Amino acid sequence: MSARDRRPAGAGGPAPAAADHEAVLRERARDLAQVRETRTEETVSVLPFEVGGERYAAEVTAIHQVLDAAGVSPLLGAPSGVIGAIVSRTRPVPVLDLRHLLGLEGGGLSDLQRVVVLDDAGDLFGIAVERVSPRMDVARSALRPTEAGLFKWMAPDRLAVLDPARLGLGDREVP
Repeated sequence: MSARDRRPAGAGGPAPAAADHEAVLRERARDLAQVRETRTEETVSVLPFEVGGERYAAEVTAIHQVLDAAGVSPLLGAPSGVIGAIVSRTRPVPVLDLRHLLGLEGGGLSDLQRVVVLDDAGDLFGIAVERVSPRMDVARSALRPTEAGLFKWMAPDRLAVLDPARLGLGDREVP
């Protein structure tokens, strides 16, 4: 039996004519050549964390490193809201108590388990947090900008995304 005579089981009738075969191939080529419109929604990656029993997040692109808070060394005479300093990739970095900046009541320093080191245009500083959750992607269309305060966006489920530029202002006025 030649390859020409072999047909899949259940395929009855004569083999398609060469002209029909070419027409099918041309149609397939035309379909493949057309630009297919694919709609992909732009997302922003954020790292959620918990401070004072509330959930917040920071954009992943602004995060330099996440460290264990056990490495924080106290700074004598530091301004209120500054817990101490930690070494991040051979560089000493001040660590802020986000609870103080946000006016939250909170537990002691032992509740703060991690330090999220943020990069604000080359200036590094850490924020002490209770827990860090896995990274998540949020659709850009779901983010609502904020006009004032320490937040850049509000994401679904009341997840406030911090703005490192506003956090690093210290005692200066927030625009």
